[in-house]
Parts: sequence; C-alpha cells; structure tokens
Amino acid sequence: MPSTIDMAARFSAVIALQQDVLSAATDPDQVMQLVARRAPAITTGAAAMILLVEGDELVCHAASSTAATLERSRFPFADTVAGTAICGMTIVRCEDTDIDGRADAGACRGIGLRSMVFAPLSGGKNIAGTLAVMSRSRGAFDDLDAYATQLLAGLTSGALMLARQFRECQASEERYRMLFERNVAGVFRSTADGRFLDCNAAFAAYLGYESREELLACESWSLYQQRSEREAFLERLQRERSITSIRLHLKRKDGSLVTGLVNATLMPGEDGESQLLGTLVEE
Repeated sequence: MPSTIDMAARFSAVIALQQDVLSAATDPDQVMQLVARRAPAITTGAAAMILLVEGDELVCHAASSTAATLERSRFPFADTVAGTAICGMTIVRCEDTDIDGRADAGACRGIGLRSMVFAPLSGGKNIAGTLAVMSRSRGAFDDLDAYATQLLAGLTSGALMLARQFRECQASEERYRMLFERNVAGVFRSTADGRFLDCNAAFAAYLGYESREELLACESWSLYQQRSEREAFLERLQRERSITSIRLHLKRKDGSLVTGLVNATLMPGEDGESQLLGTLVEE
C-alpha cells in the first residue's frame, strides 16, 4: 500500500502539471507532449503516450522515453487494449503484453515495455482517445497508478477541449477579419455616442482618409453636415434596429460631400453599450 507521503507527492505533481497544461491550453500538441513527458514520473511507469482516434485507427500524437519512436505511428483500433478503454470509457490494465491478446506484443517488446494502463480521453463527439502509461515490468501498475492515470486523462481531456474551442474561436475571428478587411464595400463599427471602434480600408478610402487608423481617430459626428442628421439616423435605427439602403450625405476629409447607401444594424456590445455595425457603398 502506498504511503501518505507517496500519495501526497503524486497529487502535488498532478497539480503542478495542471498549472503548466493550463498555460499551454491554446496549443493541443504542447498539452499532449507535456502530459506524455510527465505521466511516467507521476505513476510508476517508464513511458507514456497519447493516442487519438482517427477513423478506424489510433494515431500516436505524443510519446515519451522509449515510446518516443512510436510518435505519429498508426495502430488498429478494434480489439486492442486501447480500444477497449475508449469504447468502455474505463480504465484498462494490461498486466503482461506477451500474453494479453489485445496487445501488440512485438511492438511492445521492441521498445522494452511489458505492462500498460490505459485511461480514456473524453471530449464529447470531437475528442476520442486514450492516455497510456507503460512499464518495463509485468503487472507494474496498482490501483493508485490507475487512479493517477485517470486524473491525468481527465486533465488532458479538459485542456484539449479548451484548445479546440480556442482554435475554433480564432478561426471564426480570422474569417470575420478577412471578410471585414477585404470587403469592397466600406465596413464600419461604432458606438452610439459616436466613437469609431473599427473600419476597413475601403470605408476610409470612400471618405478620403489616408488609412483606417486616421479615420478611427475621428468621431462619427464629424462625417455629417449637421449633427441633427446623425441624430435622426440614430433615432430611426433605434426604432427599427436594422436599416437597409438608406441614403446619407457624408463629408469627406477635405470637406467635400459624398452620397452613400448605408446598411446598418444596432447590436448590443460586450459591455452592454449599443454598437452600430454597417456598410457604406458610394452611390
């Protein structure tokens, strides 16, 4: 039975790893490498690897120590120890790879490993896989090792979900920015009180400004001949929430006038302040 000191040391190591994983949570590859490197020391293992399901195969995305040569290798999913853990969503131990028919005895022998414990990764429909910790000895893993591996698998699952959400959000922002910046129409975002929050180069060019940065330093009130014109525009927008193809007479930087067709929508901002999102096309 493990001592209290041993248990405290292991859980302290899990907490330390958790902090490092959270720091790397935007990079799934770094998360998996961290866990694979540190898992053996937290258990009584000699090596570790993380396998993710891809189609009907398991792909090794991270591995440490003698298992490092298996990184990027592909393995069958069906009828394996790893597959059993993933399908059953449970801890599975392989006491002896030489006699357990679910293990690839040749591959294990090639890297000098004899027993394994697998803990499934869970991330809904988007993440399926397992953390495997391996030892050079038969029957090396006890219940505490299995529990520690399960903790590490849960930590890894949560971090991979965060990383995926971050990348999806980042991709969404990049698509928005591409649409925003490359739109042939002028695109703008401003507050109801007149501060420009963003615009694209086309919007600045329509109004005779050298750059979007120069226009963003102005207040939207300065683009109207009379302040009352923007007030009337705002009143209508507040009533209707969205306006399509309204004709506005705006001032360029040099004071000349340009007539544009404006589409605008009033939207709530992150801080609760109303924002205007719209487009401008020169008539």
